[in-house]
Amino acid sequence: MFGRLFDLFKRTKVRVQGVDKLPEGQSRRITIGDPLANAGVDIILARVDGQIHAVDNRCPHAGGFIQDGPLLEGKYLTCPLHQYHFDPKTGAPINAACRKARVYKCRVEGSDVEIAI
Repeated sequence: MFGRLFDLFKRTKVRVQGVDKLPEGQSRRITIGDPLANAGVDIILARVDGQIHAVDNRCPHAGGFIQDGPLLEGKYLTCPLHQYHFDPKTGAPINAACRKARVYKCRVEGSDVEIAI
């Protein structure tokens, strides 16, 4: 019985190659699965302080898309809809009164990253 219960909390791990090419203070959007068929997710990978962080591409405020590319001040993601900023390490909003952005656990292995979705 407990085995089935624990299976509900398991996450799928997805390997993304080539994250070693992502420069410091930059982010890149990746698509895992097929979001149009409601069977996937768009994720923003960001490199801050030498670490790779994975954040859901959807802004928790109004469902806008967090933009990829250069990070604000080299460390914050931006939703261009209302200019809200998020810390990719924690998903915490910086200048907004909204929920945290969803972050995914990730682990770098060489030039790849493994993301638990």
